Amino acid sequence: MLWISTTCMRETPLDIALESLGSLTRGIEIVDGGVHRIPAVSLLESFPYKYMIRLPQRDINPASIHEPIRQAAVAVITERFEFASEIGAEVVVDPGFVTSPADKAHAKRQLARSCVDIIRAADEFGIRFLFRNMGRREGNMVRYPEDLNLITQVPLALDIGHAHVNGCLPRFLHEAASRCLYLYDCREFSEEHLEIGRGSIHFEQVATSMFANGARGVIDAPTFRAAHNSLIALRRFGIG
Repeated sequence: MLWISTTCMRETPLDIALESLGSLTRGIEIVDGGVHRIPAVSLLESFPYKYMIRLPQRDINPASIHEPIRQAAVAVITERFEFASEIGAEVVVDPGFVTSPADKAHAKRQLARSCVDIIRAADEFGIRFLFRNMGRREGNMVRYPEDLNLITQVPLALDIGHAHVNGCLPRFLHEAASRCLYLYDCREFSEEHLEIGRGSIHFEQVATSMFANGARGVIDAPTFRAAHNSLIALRRFGIG
């Protein structure tokens, strides 16, 4: 089963988005921010779905060089872990960013501290979480396969578009046994999310990696129509 992210209906109220996406899949990733901020467990339990929760990219920075901000990020993540435990959802967390290259070494140490704290919280609530690789912005943590040593105890949710624009998708597919892949297309150095088949990603390679690792696929398309068309396109590669 292919999952679909609520990003394809980002301006639609969450309850309506969930109802609509049920026509395409029973596996939903909710990007927990904006109009899709999850208000209560009861809303999710009213639908017969399996869920993943992705935390907002720029609102939470577990690599912050400012200790109070790092601690606040861990606290927010921990609070959502508690929520996720009530619905049996996995959580996807972004590894954070740094604003100045001069602070990169410090940010790596801060991310290592956050990993310890977040792993402890995940164990406490009995949930699984993954880190996602990030896009081209210079200050992003975990852009390349060699950056995986920063998150050695945490599995990777491979964002194939981010890896593609960073020029390292084949290496990620070969070197990282990801159990979850974000699926969308993009062109060269643009991080614009496109319907699958409208960009330059070679999905034959993606399919091979998914089959080898038994990975879950999450369609991360820009619109509902693009999600529907991507679902059809992926089936041509034997995915889904």
